[in-house]
Amino acid sequence: MAVLALLACVGGLVTGMATPASAQVPGVRIQIDSVTPYATKGTKTLRVTGRVVNSGDVALSTVNAMLWFDQSPLTSRDELATAASEQPGERLGTRLDQPWNLVDQVAPRLRPHASARFDVKVPLAQLGLSEAGVYVVGVDIRATTPNSSLRETWRARTFLPYLPAGTKLTPVEVAFVLPVTDQPRLVDGDVVRGSATNNDTGETPALGEFAPGGRLSRLIDLGADHDLSFLVDPSLLDEARRMSDGFTTSSGTRVGPAQTADVRRWLNRARGVLASGDAKMLPYADPDLPALQRYHLTDRFPQAVRAADQASDAYQTGGTLVWPGAGYADAGTLETIAASKAHTVLLSQRALPALPKDGSSPVASLATPEGAVTALVADPSLTAGGPGGQSSPASIQQRFLSETALAAMQGGDPATTLRRMVAAMPRDWNPGSSGDTLFRTVESVSWLRPLSVGALLSQAPTAYGGPLRKSPTDTRAELSPRHIQHLRDLAAASSVLLDMLAEPERSRPALDREFLRGASTSWRRDDADAIDLIDTMTSRIRTAIGQVEVVPPRLVTLSSQTGRFPVTIWNRGSQPVEVRLEVRPRDPELLEVAPIDPVRVDPNRKATVSVTAQAPSDNAVRSAVQMEARVTTRSGTSFGATQPFFVRVTGYGQVGWVVIFVGLGLLLLAAGTRIVRRLRAAAAARRATAGGEGRATTEGDESAPQEQAPGDPARPNGQAAQPPDKHSGTPPGSQPGPLGPDMTKAKR
Repeated sequence: MAVLALLACVGGLVTGMATPASAQVPGVRIQIDSVTPYATKGTKTLRVTGRVVNSGDVALSTVNAMLWFDQSPLTSRDELATAASEQPGERLGTRLDQPWNLVDQVAPRLRPHASARFDVKVPLAQLGLSEAGVYVVGVDIRATTPNSSLRETWRARTFLPYLPAGTKLTPVEVAFVLPVTDQPRLVDGDVVRGSATNNDTGETPALGEFAPGGRLSRLIDLGADHDLSFLVDPSLLDEARRMSDGFTTSSGTRVGPAQTADVRRWLNRARGVLASGDAKMLPYADPDLPALQRYHLTDRFPQAVRAADQASDAYQTGGTLVWPGAGYADAGTLETIAASKAHTVLLSQRALPALPKDGSSPVASLATPEGAVTALVADPSLTAGGPGGQSSPASIQQRFLSETALAAMQGGDPATTLRRMVAAMPRDWNPGSSGDTLFRTVESVSWLRPLSVGALLSQAPTAYGGPLRKSPTDTRAELSPRHIQHLRDLAAASSVLLDMLAEPERSRPALDREFLRGASTSWRRDDADAIDLIDTMTSRIRTAIGQVEVVPPRLVTLSSQTGRFPVTIWNRGSQPVEVRLEVRPRDPELLEVAPIDPVRVDPNRKATVSVTAQAPSDNAVRSAVQMEARVTTRSGTSFGATQPFFVRVTGYGQVGWVVIFVGLGLLLLAAGTRIVRRLRAAAAARRATAGGEGRATTEGDESAPQEQAPGDPARPNGQAAQPPDKHSGTPPGSQPGPLGPDMTKAKR
């Protein structure tokens, strides 16, 4: 056991000592910045410059740079494509390390993460080139690592066209497509998504892109100076316009007009350059159409085309051109493009494998069920750079010159053979300070002629009925499923908002454009920033939806089986809405609510809705019923919080009607009884009066005859009326009542 423990300790000690040593890995990164563009018999010196970076963990000593070349020329574009796909070191060649004056002594010592420049100059005659073609050339970096006497070698490669005297060349016309695009930052209105990194304006977008020397400014200047054809994303122009007079970041930081002076200058410069030059608009925000087609989210693409057409009119450009992904489109994608009323598309030549690659067919016509589409066919090899994935401006320049030189060497009568090619720069291309060098070099070579996209599209297209090839690399680069899910959430929120707005068509274009900005091709391989923008837009839409809410009553009492009560809808937003109020009991058997028509509520206003409810007839009096009230869109999609309240159904209304009817009946009975009594009393009084008069007349006849006044029916005609007794107290003309016993006795 002791031996095992000792061995374990020794093993641990050895491992602990070996770990740091194994971590000491040497590494070098090489970038070629400039190369002699091409060589002829008159070229004296081949020069390659660049930078070497110690990317390892150990210092390097005696760092030297020397020229490397392959003496076998590439004489066809297919051979060039094969060489471009190789990694440095795979092709055998010659390293010029003798004589010593051909070697550039870069640095005696290069620390980790430090860099140094190299400048290798070799007389062209040292290479012994004799045959026209393209040669693979480059540099080898050699250095010594610590604790080793061996020399390590690192390599970088590029291409050199060699055109000796007498080489026959057919001029090639080239149209350069210069994209002016950027990742969208606009959220809504003048609200712009803040940058993930700090810059001179704090938590704001990278305004330096618009400044002199910034990428966007370089692109505009480069295109104007060399008459290139622009392909512009109208969402970038829209964003610059909204930012030009100041804006607010999504975190609430206000950026004033003084800080956006470069944006205003860039926008004014772009407006003039685009109107006077050759330019076309991309669909708004340059959406990743192949990804949208794959996930069935193309319903907003026509809006992208319409917005591009509007921008083309506003900036006086030559219409709209669709660029699907890296230039690959299947039949369904082409049909979607044609259905959107866009008639021109930029495709990769590799997507049309049956099309000739000799420059004779730069424009093709493709039939779709929605009509023909004209394809501007770009050759991706022209701007591919390489070998070994090199993509610096110098590498792109040398690949472009080599491709076009081999195309020009293919022969043919210059007077009758027309070779036209399209070179589309990458969407995110940053020309830097060497971009101008690239185009000045292109303009200086004898086998190239500049051409605009507009002029190229004026030629008759080649009818293409061959297959459409997909690119696995381009498919993998599409927007990710996670990205698409966030787009779906944004689309769902937008649909709810449109369904509740009283005037949805006024807001639909803006909401569609928000979706398109979230689906931009520029977000490929950048999920994090894209999802942050999408979620910010989704949150703002949901906030707008939440500004419409229901205000329920505290307690409602129904005094009968059927009754009405008010419920309020409050619109705290800035747009009129038309929504439905949905009121229902928790238990549907306790109460029935009549259907409610949609209600329009103006901005910052309340609307009161009268709700009719009915209780079942078999149970009219019951306790409080728990109810729920919520608002929905016109189509019935609910949103916002469900508000509870109670309705008490008492049945007092029926009892009240019974009491009223009973009371009314009693009142009528009492009134009838009283009337009958009065009638009976009056009749009795008349009978009593008539009886008294008869007795008085009989008694008067016994004493003496009474005279009756003329016209008195109680007396015989001709009989005089008896004057009243002035002591009797009976008024004249009245009938005397019956005489009492005392009075009768007195008269007798």
